Amino acid sequence: ELNDLDLGPVADKANKSIIHSTTMKVSKRTMTALVSALMLGSGAIGMAKADCGFGFDNSCADDDHVQVGVWLCEDMDSCDCQPNVGCSNGYYRDYLLDPNEPNNNVACDTLGGWRPDDEGYSGAFGAWINGAHVEVHPADYGKLGDYAGNVKAKIGMGDYCTGPQYWDVGLSAWDDDNDQPGDWWFDDAIQVKSVRPYVDFEQMWGSEPAPGVGVKMNVWPDRHMSIPYDQATDVPNLPDGSIQKPEDQVWCLDGSGAGFPYGGVWWGGWGEHYPQVPAGSILFGLYDGGVAPRDGCDTSRSDYCNSVDQDNTCLGVRLYQNGDNVIPSSWDDDFVAETYIKMRDLCDDSYTACINTTDGSEDDEAGICTDNAFTKPDGTPFYNDDGSAQLWFTNYIVQVVPNCDWF
Repeated sequence: ELNDLDLGPVADKANKSIIHSTTMKVSKRTMTALVSALMLGSGAIGMAKADCGFGFDNSCADDDHVQVGVWLCEDMDSCDCQPNVGCSNGYYRDYLLDPNEPNNNVACDTLGGWRPDDEGYSGAFGAWINGAHVEVHPADYGKLGDYAGNVKAKIGMGDYCTGPQYWDVGLSAWDDDNDQPGDWWFDDAIQVKSVRPYVDFEQMWGSEPAPGVGVKMNVWPDRHMSIPYDQATDVPNLPDGSIQKPEDQVWCLDGSGAGFPYGGVWWGGWGEHYPQVPAGSILFGLYDGGVAPRDGCDTSRSDYCNSVDQDNTCLGVRLYQNGDNVIPSSWDDDFVAETYIKMRDLCDDSYTACINTTDGSEDDEAGICTDNAFTKPDGTPFYNDDGSAQLWFTNYIVQVVPNCDWF
């Protein structure tokens, strides 16, 4: 089996159904009305309603969705969180999730990114947070089997829900001990870069996770995870003025590399230039954000990192130029470029495994992503004769490589 995840590679459509909002410094009623009004233009599913949301009897979700609120609090006491109402302060994020269809339950909130000119910039990305309030609108409890705790949110300290989470498990929207929506204090303030709200189908349905450790690949059309950072905004971002949205893929991979060189995932392109994918930078990360039956994996990042030989096990990536839906027949087919990342780096909470496909060391944003780590078959760093930033590919193989102490 070439693809370790039976469902195949899945695009984690970050920000597709997310309401971005700024720090709450207004009344609950005013903010709820504002969020409701934003819904029609935000890409959220459902209709905006008058007098709906937290603090009102009616949910803003339609019959097929549930409304979820997450408040990120720099100080839990001053956030002033109340059951069924939400919080008076904090960074407020609002989501509409589908409790019936796992493939629609795919939000990874990048909090508006860190660039002030990014669409949806909120200032929440990288803020120091010491607690979170997670809540489902009470009118939606019946869609969750009358238990709000079937909704959770993972609080990520890495880009795009990769890397370390505050806890391996998500923060529940219901605190069973206190019989109320979830107020969660952190032992220490952390810098939050992403939020992964989800319906826990493993808990609600008894779905079984797939074997393996979660791995995620994010591809941006320009260097330094740009432009834009999110996956929802249409921005002319290629040299010819055309558009390519960033995209990501998620898999459960055999973390030992036992199937190498025939293991891992073998797949093709996507997006506006299909089958071609223009890549300026690519992020790789271990991923705990999935949940069965869509993309849940049975090995957590922390468990994997505690057991794997970090210095002798790698993530290997090869990018190919094979054309439309022509999957490589072998790892050793002619490839455009390759890279290898030690698990030591992917397990390092302070390291971001973002790689520019071409040399961005002279760019204004130099240093955000690593340079010269994608190499040609002859081992020299990949570059374009015309100086353009993009590496174009149509197919890829991503797999765990054992015994990789040779680099």
